[in-house]
Amino acid sequence: MESIRNIYCVGRNYALHAKELGNEVPEEPIIFSKPTHALHPAVGKLELPGSIGDIHFELEVVVRIGTSYRPGMKAAELVDGIALGIDLTARDVQSQLKEKRQPWLLSKGFVGSAVLGPFVPFTGMEDFTQLTFSLLKNEEKVQEGCPKDMIFSLQQLIDFIGTRLGLGAGDVIYTGTPAGVGPLADGDTLELRLAAGGKEETFGPLYVDM
Repeated sequence: MESIRNIYCVGRNYALHAKELGNEVPEEPIIFSKPTHALHPAVGKLELPGSIGDIHFELEVVVRIGTSYRPGMKAAELVDGIALGIDLTARDVQSQLKEKRQPWLLSKGFVGSAVLGPFVPFTGMEDFTQLTFSLLKNEEKVQEGCPKDMIFSLQQLIDFIGTRLGLGAGDVIYTGTPAGVGPLADGDTLELRLAAGGKEETFGPLYVDM
């Protein structure tokens, strides 16, 4: 994780997730970031600040950028790895910030809020759009998704972020979460599953300590 530079995240990139939170489907990508201090491996004890209210899990596919972005570059030229991550959100804090029309950083960037599993090779756009991913909480599947259901494709996200904020080697993009998000509780156990290329890998477990 030491080589990761910028952490870009995409909000409301699955229609059913936007609906479950009562949000409109966006007309262009909603981008926010997390500090690198938020990174936490997808295994072991996950210590979270239980005093700030509900903290929700949001499982996402994460892509790693391997070279500097230039306009016109294809995703397959830029991305060198994929992983699963969890964008943890302090939902009560986020609601308060929204009411005040303030940035989301305090609700999205706390220590441990960017869970990230190990990267596996990126094998092309066709494979990427066909992969599936899921999250198990206490051995029960609570989220499941596929990148083909994203509102904004990986190429659209790369072009949007690359032209406005820049993308370089070591940057990562959390590409958005499908429906099924919910709160965590002390003692919960999480496992992340990625199915691609005819095989399934499981990452974790994570033990929540709040």
